[in-house]
This record gives sequence, structure tokens and C-alpha cells, in this order.
Amino acid sequence: MSKMIESLNIPRVEVDPVTLQVLGGSFKMIAQEMGMVLYRMSYSSIIRESEDIGAGIVDTMGRQLCESESTPMHVGSIGGNVKGILTRWNLEDIHEGDIFIHNHPYYGTSHSPDIHICLPIFYHGKLISFSCVQAHLLDNGSHTAGMDVDARDVYAETRIYYALKLYEKGQRNEQLWRMILDNVRTPSMNENDLKAMIASARHGIKRFTELIDKYSLETVFSAIEDWMDYSERMLRSAIRKVPDGTYYAEGWLDNDGKNLDKMLKVCTTTTIKDDTITIDLTGSADEVYTAFNASFEGTTKTSINYIMHALFLDDDIYHQYIPQNDGMARPVTIIAPKGCIFNPNFPRASFSRFNQANLLADCVMRSLADVMPDRVSAGTSAHIHFVSYNGFNAKKGEYWVYLEVDEGSYGGRCGKDAIDSCDALVANTRNVPIEEIEWHYPLRVERYELNPEIVAPGKWRGGLGIIRETRFLQEGTVTCEGDRHKEAPKGIFGGADGSSASMTKNPYSEHPISLESKLSDEEFSAGDVLQIRTPCGGGYGNPFERDPQKVLGDVLDDFTTIEDARESYGVVIDPETMTVDKEATAQLRAG
Repeated sequence: MSKMIESLNIPRVEVDPVTLQVLGGSFKMIAQEMGMVLYRMSYSSIIRESEDIGAGIVDTMGRQLCESESTPMHVGSIGGNVKGILTRWNLEDIHEGDIFIHNHPYYGTSHSPDIHICLPIFYHGKLISFSCVQAHLLDNGSHTAGMDVDARDVYAETRIYYALKLYEKGQRNEQLWRMILDNVRTPSMNENDLKAMIASARHGIKRFTELIDKYSLETVFSAIEDWMDYSERMLRSAIRKVPDGTYYAEGWLDNDGKNLDKMLKVCTTTTIKDDTITIDLTGSADEVYTAFNASFEGTTKTSINYIMHALFLDDDIYHQYIPQNDGMARPVTIIAPKGCIFNPNFPRASFSRFNQANLLADCVMRSLADVMPDRVSAGTSAHIHFVSYNGFNAKKGEYWVYLEVDEGSYGGRCGKDAIDSCDALVANTRNVPIEEIEWHYPLRVERYELNPEIVAPGKWRGGLGIIRETRFLQEGTVTCEGDRHKEAPKGIFGGADGSSASMTKNPYSEHPISLESKLSDEEFSAGDVLQIRTPCGGGYGNPFERDPQKVLGDVLDDFTTIEDARESYGVVIDPETMTVDKEATAQLRAG
């Protein structure tokens, strides 16, 4: 008797290698095209420019089949969202023409402003899968515009849509649409972004059913099973190459946004046994009574799944397509005690959850440094400064909201210097051009450049974050979900630590104000300036082993100084000729 594909109860057939490769590329491109449709059609800069979205196809068991190459936190949580929807709806109650909206952080969503749109895919009258898109909408009725740090529970942080039908059998639910748009600060932007998401998901249905028409239902879904088995097999093989053992790393988050003097611990114990890996978060901080918690399904699991792919199956190592799908979750066990910051109890809020996810991924990576030295980087910025600038547009009668993700940097890597001015790890949003901001909002970006700190010394240097200064042209407020103002990114193997972040209000005035990493509705008058400095990554390896010519290059590029070259790297540079004094350098390094 042939093996059956459980989700569809159809025979699993053998797929030849060439067809398997063709279908694998097709799955990938369907998700990519879905993302492109959303980028092109959206109105808000957080989607159109930052590409803070995810898209893909999910089967009827909630297993992710393919994903767009966009923000890992989005694409990794698509399957969890479908599982969440299926806790409320039986498959037989889902019909062709239905469109679901969902954002419940305890039923799969990464955090509540990430709105999930899900369309069932029917083939010859049979439900076979779901076309899913999700994106961060500008405002969802939270306590403060655009985001929320202070919320004590999910009811305070935003409007919750738990598997609701925007359309039922093709009929638009006008009352639900009105309720949604009447309870946000940016109704026109939200409506157009939601329509763009629906168009994107419909494109996914079109492309996926075209593929089935061409190759047959049995062949396509058998190929999907083959690709899941392949991803699992490749990850198990990569894990098996690492010595068995238990490895530990920790880090500290600034605070929960309210208890400002209490830092929050992140503990990662990584255990490798044969071809399996366990990530144990026991010892991490308890859940908090603000929005600074991380949902388990949508954030914690997604962060760990991402770092598994990055560490073990990086494209630069394998030079072949290894899809991120549900097969990769099979060798991984996650232990997150109920009630900790990475597995909070309902109804704790989890709006501001990204910095926890990034530091978690950073700690897992650093825990494996001794046994995977060629795969890890030194400490990354492991943060985002996710900022909501907002004010009221009296002419339109609604708020303007601009959401900005301020990038950080990576740490040095084996054989390579770090990447500067780049989102690290789980963050993957794009830079919003200054012209876009100044065209649409009463803001002026007066400075945007690499953080002028000296790079963290190492055989391979750390990366530089950014410094950004934005002036309000009318009164407004700022809310920020930030971190790493207190703990700097760690250097490894003798490399120096990087530098931490900061935010300052009116930095060049007589009375500059140092701001905490988390803000809620900080008032800005017309003419006030917000300065943001993001962290610089750590160094990798002994700085005295760095090529002196590279040190000279760093001095010429203003990444370091002549004095620091001598003190940190043991490299003597003649200030007159700007060349390396080889003899003096050799003597200094020798002794």
C-alpha cells in the first residue's frame, strides 16, 4: 500500500530529482512573488520601503511549505498563525472565498500589530492549503500611536482579531471592516494595506493552483513532503558534525520599560546530542507586566528556527537551495518554562518583543562559538530601535504615523570584518530613504551616517551601527521599543566588546535629555530633535593578529585612530606619511 500524504489523504508518489528541483524553485518564487505584490501595492512605508512582511503557502495542518525572503519573524510565524486560526474553525467550516484576519499572540502571531491575512486554497472543490500574508500595519488601536510598551495585557496593547472572516464565501463583511477601521488612528493607510495583502494572497492562490494544474496534486504535494524531509535531513547532518555537549551563553536586556533599574536576564543552554539540538531557556527572566514579553509560538520558536538555519545551513556554506520549512523544526527541541519572558502566560502583553528575540538568537550563536568558530560572529547589535513618530493631521482628520527600524551591526566573523549599518539576525527590514520620510511626514532627517564610535578591535573588527537625527516640524510624540543601552555586544576569542546604544532629545541644546531605550508618548515640540545611536558589534579574535595594513585602512577610513591602532592593535603608523612602521610594529607586538 502506498504511503499517504496525511494532510490531503492522497497517495505520495515518487518525484524525480529534476522535477523536484523545478518544483522547489517554483515554491520559492511563488512566495517571493507574493511578497513583491505586497511591496508594490502597499501605501505605508513600513511595508513598501522597509518590507516588514512575510508571505507563503501553508498546508491544512499549519505546516509552512514555502516562505518569502523577508523578515524572518514574519515568515517563520505564518504556519503558527494558521494553526491559531484552526483552533477556532474546523476545516469543513472553511469555504472558498473566505478571507481570515488574525493577530492573536497566543494563537501563533509574533505580536499583535503583525496582521495575518489567510485565504484558503481550494482545488476541484477540495481545501488543500492556505495562501498567507502578514505585515506590520501602522496602527491597530494600541494605547500609544503605532506601538505600545506600557500595556499590561493583550486587551490593552491593541485590537485583537482572533480568526475573524473579513470575507465569507466571497461576501465582504462590511460591519467588521467598519469596526476595524473605526478603531485605528490611520484608517486610510490600513485599509489600503489590507487590500494589498489580500491581493498578494490571491496571487499566491493563482500561482500555486497553476503549478498543480501543470504537475498534478499528487506530484506537487509529494515534492513538498520530499523538500521537508530534505531540509530535516540536511539539518540533522549539519548538527551531527558538531561535538556532542552542553554549551551556555547569557545576555541582559535593559529593563521592561517600567522598572528601569531592573535588567532582564536571557539564558541559553544549548545541548547537542547526535543529530538533535535542544535550546533550554531556563533561567531567563520571568514574564513582565508590560508589553515586553515574547510570544512562544510566534516569536521564541521563530527566532530559534532562524538561527538554526543561519548557523547550520547558511547558503554561503552549502551553495544550494535548502528551504526553510517545517522539516527543519523536527531535530530542534525548545524548552521555555511557562511564565518566563519567552513563554508568558495569557493575557500578558507581547507587543514589544523584538529585542528579546534578537538577543536570544545572539546568545544561542555565542553559546556555540567554541565548537563552531568558523560559523559564528562576535556579539551583534542584537537589537532594534523600533520607533513610532506621530502627530495629528488636522487637514485629513487622522493621525500620521511613521514607523522606523533603526539598524545596528554585526560582530566580526572568522576571516571577515563585520557588516556595518545592518539589521542583525532576526531583524531584516530595509532602510527607508530620507526622501520618502520628508515627502510624506512633517519630519526632517538632518543626520544619518555610521556611528562615529571607534570600531571594536579584533583580528576581524566589529561593525558600526548608525547615528540618526530627526527634527519634528510640528508637534508630535515618540514611542520606542529599544534596547542595548546598558549591555554592549560581546567580543569573542580575544576581540573587544562593541559599544552600546543611546537616545538623546535635543542633543546640541543647552539641556540635552538622555532618554531610556523604551519610551511611551514622549512629547516633542516643533523644532525638537531626536538623536538615535545604535550599537556597534564586537570584535573577533586577538587584535594583535590583525593585518597591519587592514589597521591602516581602518585609520584612513576613520574607523579608528592612530592612537587606538597603537594601543589596541600594536600597529605603529607614521602620522606624516600615513604608512605602517613595520619595525616599530613588530617590536611593539613582540613585547
